[in-house]
Amino acid sequence: MQEYWLILTLLITISIGIVAFINKIFAKKGYNVELSMLILYSMMLCISALLMFFQWFTPLQEIGWLNIILCVLWGIQFYGYSFVMMSALKYLPTSTYFITVRLSSSFVLLFIGILFFWDVISTKEMLGFVLGIWAMTLLFERDWNTHKDMKRWIYFLLLWIMLLVFGHSVTKLLSIELSHVPTLLFIAFLSAFFTSILFGYKHIEQNKQQIKEIAIMNIFQAFFFFVYFYFLFQVYHLWDLWISYKIQSYSPFIPIILAAIIYREKISLQQWIWILLTVFSLYLFT
Repeated sequence: MQEYWLILTLLITISIGIVAFINKIFAKKGYNVELSMLILYSMMLCISALLMFFQWFTPLQEIGWLNIILCVLWGIQFYGYSFVMMSALKYLPTSTYFITVRLSSSFVLLFIGILFFWDVISTKEMLGFVLGIWAMTLLFERDWNTHKDMKRWIYFLLLWIMLLVFGHSVTKLLSIELSHVPTLLFIAFLSAFFTSILFGYKHIEQNKQQIKEIAIMNIFQAFFFFVYFYFLFQVYHLWDLWISYKIQSYSPFIPIILAAIIYREKISLQQWIWILLTVFSLYLFT
């Protein structure tokens, strides 16, 4: 079972890393954030509706109103997560931003997992956790505190950490019954869709020339995004919250490699060391 869990965890880590790289493409091309999210969550809603139609629909009374409310809030969190990330990245260095968020949320979810989900951590796993933390610090940009408006937008970073922790904690809670997943995803993406309409409808007419290009990119993004969320339930159902998330926190590895291949960006010595330490820390989790 542990091998199956690790394969699924690596799969969702790669998937969310590809999603992050597509966000990088959006940023480089200057696409409108609100319109991009509106199109993305429209596609996600359609995919979840198809999944629910071809697999199974769980009656709402069986899911329970508390779980339904959590799904609605989870969907709103999707939008807030994307919007806060895009906004903060205009003012903060990319690698420092992601690493700060991943480091902070890893520690918070470690304590949440132990305190509320009775997660158990071995000496070998703790060594892997510490090694992974050290490896990620190699990606910090040393001049992060010289960026304009950094102090004002640090609040966005803190908000993003809270949204991230909330989202993964909710997923862990909802992962108890896997048969509910198609319906839970439909409710969450319906909530995200209506939230994106609320904030994005004003941007449709202003940026209609971007719609076709955004939609093409969002087809790929929606696919990997959905793979991520669908198997995330199985990952949290099979294993502990803290270690499952810690492996996901290595997802910046994906956009760095893809940027090197597609944009011919050079991988520094620090990044190569980070990659090697990350691979070794993953070995300690097996």
